[in-house]
Amino acid sequence: MNDRLKNMTRLMALLMLFLSVSCLYAASAHAASQKPVSWTIRQYGRGDAAHQSMFYTIRSNTGKLVVIDGGWKSDADLVRSVIRKDGNVVSAWIVTHPHPDHVGALSEILRNNTTKIRIRKIYTIFVNRSAYRRTRKVWDEYDVYEEFRRRTKGFEAITYLKEKDVIDLIGLKMTVLNAWDASVNRLRANLCNHGSLMFKLEGEKQSMLFCADVGTPRQKRLLRRYKKLLPSTYVQCAHHGNPGFNETFYRYVKPEVAFIDAPKMITEDTSGKYSAPSLIRYLKKKGVKVYTFANGGGHHTVRLR
Repeated sequence: MNDRLKNMTRLMALLMLFLSVSCLYAASAHAASQKPVSWTIRQYGRGDAAHQSMFYTIRSNTGKLVVIDGGWKSDADLVRSVIRKDGNVVSAWIVTHPHPDHVGALSEILRNNTTKIRIRKIYTIFVNRSAYRRTRKVWDEYDVYEEFRRRTKGFEAITYLKEKDVIDLIGLKMTVLNAWDASVNRLRANLCNHGSLMFKLEGEKQSMLFCADVGTPRQKRLLRRYKKLLPSTYVQCAHHGNPGFNETFYRYVKPEVAFIDAPKMITEDTSGKYSAPSLIRYLKKKGVKVYTFANGGGHHTVRLR
């Protein structure tokens, strides 16, 4: 009886060990299945529009959603319908800068959140109000910034990113290359554009560079500081393709696909008013696939892994 009892005790111990290992393996497998391994990035724009704008979404394979900018106030319903498909929850909303074609829709949604959208986090730049007010131009539509400031004043989960900040964005490594700082304050004009949030997103194998509306005055600084970090699988071209960075900059990026957030009237302009057409010609000559609002209905998708 003693030997039988001992054998039964050993058997029970082995069984308990087996169950423990099985539970640990199952928990590990579940955790692994919840870790993002791919992200879908989508550009939104109307090919027949008379204006440029910027609106992107990033969806992870685990169901998390990031919104970048959102476009004009008039785009609010489009943004609402896109978010509704993800259960009305936004894990993070990135505002590159408070110009009307970038932040208008979000300000309108914050003003009148009829669809009860939940925004867990907002990432944006810290604007120097006095410098911006002193140098503002008509096209800045400064009041748009003041409205955005009012709408987000009571929003606790807002983070003002700085150059060199590195964060986890739904599993992607996000590195900030440009944001409003003291050097932007010294510029004479276009502070809101040049102080835009420029950042790189990196998966395990692929990456995408978002240049927002940063312009030529910042190019030398960026090449000097981040030349080795610029190469990216995909790129959102600066300032809607004109007059953002020049060919020298994109020679270092070496993208496979370039996004230009502008309609046909800009990307196919023949008057010489816009520089986007010449940039598109250069990129295509280098074998880069170019997505604009004028082709593919303005809704283009790439996968990041």
